[in-house]
Amino acid sequence: MILTSIKKYLAIFLSTLLIFTFSVASQSASAATPKAGAKCTENGKKVTANNLTFTCKYSGKKLLWSKGIAVKISKQVVSGGDNSVTEGNLCDPAQSMTAKSNTGATLACTKGQDGKSSWRSPSEGQGQGKGPGQGQSQSQSQGEGNNNSNNKNTEQNQSGSFALGQLGAPCSKDGELGWNGLLVAVCKSGKVRYALATDVPKTPSGGYTSRPIWYPTLAQIMGGNNAAEPKCSPSSVTFTKPVVPLDKMAASIPYGMMVSGHVTPIDHGYFGITTLAKAQSEKTEADWIPVTAPADGTITELSSLGTASTSRVVIDHGCNLYSVYMVLNKPSGVLASYVNELAARGSVNLSIKVKAGDEFGRQRDNMLDFNVFDGTQWLSGFANPQAYLSAETWKPYTADFLPFFAPEIRSGIEKWMQRTSSPRSGKIDYDVIGAASGNWFIDGTNGYSGIANSVFENATSIVGGGQIAGKNDYSWSHLAIAPHEVDNSQWIFSTGWFNDPKGDATQLLLIVGAGQITPDKLTSANGAVTYQLAQASPIEPAGSPLRTPGSMAPWAVGYKIGAGASKGNVTLQVNSDNSMSVQINSTDKRTYRR
Repeated sequence: MILTSIKKYLAIFLSTLLIFTFSVASQSASAATPKAGAKCTENGKKVTANNLTFTCKYSGKKLLWSKGIAVKISKQVVSGGDNSVTEGNLCDPAQSMTAKSNTGATLACTKGQDGKSSWRSPSEGQGQGKGPGQGQSQSQSQGEGNNNSNNKNTEQNQSGSFALGQLGAPCSKDGELGWNGLLVAVCKSGKVRYALATDVPKTPSGGYTSRPIWYPTLAQIMGGNNAAEPKCSPSSVTFTKPVVPLDKMAASIPYGMMVSGHVTPIDHGYFGITTLAKAQSEKTEADWIPVTAPADGTITELSSLGTASTSRVVIDHGCNLYSVYMVLNKPSGVLASYVNELAARGSVNLSIKVKAGDEFGRQRDNMLDFNVFDGTQWLSGFANPQAYLSAETWKPYTADFLPFFAPEIRSGIEKWMQRTSSPRSGKIDYDVIGAASGNWFIDGTNGYSGIANSVFENATSIVGGGQIAGKNDYSWSHLAIAPHEVDNSQWIFSTGWFNDPKGDATQLLLIVGAGQITPDKLTSANGAVTYQLAQASPIEPAGSPLRTPGSMAPWAVGYKIGAGASKGNVTLQVNSDNSMSVQINSTDKRTYRR
């Protein structure tokens, strides 16, 4: 019974797992050497292998690789002419990181949150369009040690203009930090380098309560290096329309869920819809519900997350405020005419003005991912914000979305949020400096990227993301110890490496026994403490509706977490240098840092 409950629990999060499955599949496919006449998937895509450039073209109604054209290619820069690339088209970072467009402009192969890489102008920032998805093209800094007492940098040697040059360019002021349009860089030994953890100032004992000067602004992350800071406040924007009809909403997941490859608390929530209560086989065309803009704004991005039924949309509402939607089943309304282009290119840069209530999608088959970013807010519960410069750079700007909705809409959404404690929309930043609670990354890796620090130390070109050699997923290096997103009385032990050193993401209930200290109070003074681990078993309130077999109905509002089957134990020891030693069952000890 316990295992059956867990399987149902994980089924709710199928939409999340699809992102990782299709991302890895697309990366593997794009990395393969094309063959003339073989099938391909993206019209106009060019791939260079074995000194031949292959182009994906239509032959009749089929997309096939062309006969390879001999070229002279550089790993860093692809010349123009036959080897030119098209801005927005997908690219393979294993083949080239920068290239020339047919107009001679330099483009960078940049990775988005969905795992796909595409050609983008450095001035746009990076990622799939201008929305959150900048991923590996943000600063790939070392994800540890910004509490290093040997750090000599101060706020005074940081560049307020963020005008450092590109990687490898000469510089004159050693120790100067700056945003160069793609990443946070540092002047080191007369050259522009990736800023590592030892290059940034020590984190204040109470954490950062506002954006550190060396961290890029939300405008820079979303709009590129030249994006101006808005003069109006996000609080001046009111969401006057619901995202999905209130009478079609169902129980909804708050920020902070930890599941599968989402090892650390997720920075988006999931809106539940009534059609999830039906088995897939019973759904009809009449079950589609509209997804609408909550306020006026500009749609800046439409991207694919791997299949036709998993898209992402970004809306810039102005005033430093963005809303993001993922695993959208069908672009429609104002986006209906872009469906074919999306299928061909994988990502479409847009500038479509929308009014509150304008339809841009339809949803039926899974929950809708939703979050809001506010450039004037800053989450102080990240002990090392530099760890997120390597991916998901927008994370500290994640904002509670409920206050932006008009009161009558907010109350309609709040009643469906599974979490009944404040904040109802959830929480993602649980780091406690000097204690075990929060997010951690395996020693020697570059924060969220999961890539070894050594890769970045002397890099003179952008370090690509995607699949890590020898690892199953970038999250192999992640660890989170945080309260459950709904039942905050229970702690979850979430690891990207449970048994398999290549990565086998696992989430378990961390049982705080009688007389044991909770992870947010566990410090170096407590020494090593062993906790029991168990499957997390959801317990719904009495009277909750029964589920239809085969449905994906979410757990009811206010459900609790109990202990299921035993999964062994974990021993945690916070060290005096702010690292943490972790031993799961009888495995060797590992060291993690922020």
